[in-house]
Formats: sequence, structure tokens, C-alpha cells
Amino acid sequence: MSKTTKILNEDKLVKKAIEIGFKMAKMQGLELPASSQPIKTKAVYLFLVEVKQITPLPDDKLDGPNIKKRLALWIRSVLPDGDDLK
Repeated sequence: MSKTTKILNEDKLVKKAIEIGFKMAKMQGLELPASSQPIKTKAVYLFLVEVKQITPLPDDKLDGPNIKKRLALWIRSVLPDGDDLK
């Protein structure tokens, strides 16, 4: 994943991915940490990797921008076709 490629509406997609990720975790009886945005983002990413919704990033790419991009790509792929964020 290139750091120069920006996804349209990436920030809104990440926010939606975090919201959906928290709901999914709660449905499975897990409470993710509700602290700072970077911690929420990483917690949702790790949860989605654990439940095999997304493939894990390589260790050398495991940083904030790459995690956000992975979450944005995931949520964009699962949103219905008529959604405004797509």
C-alpha cells in the first residue's frame, strides 16, 4: 500500500469502520477500549484480523496510516452499493 494514495472520504470511512467494528465486537461479547482515536483504530483492526474479516498487515507496515487505510478499504467493500461513502 502506498502512503501517497489517498482514498476518497478515508477519514469518514475509518470513523464508520470503527463504529461498525465496536458493534461487531459487542455482539460477540467483547468490549474494545474506548479511549483515544489511535487506540480505538488499532483495537478495531486487531479485532477484525482476529475474526478474519481483514488480512493482517506485515509487521513493517503496522502503523497508523496503513491501519487506517486497511480499515477504510474494508468498510468500503462491505457497505451497500447505494451508500454515500462508497
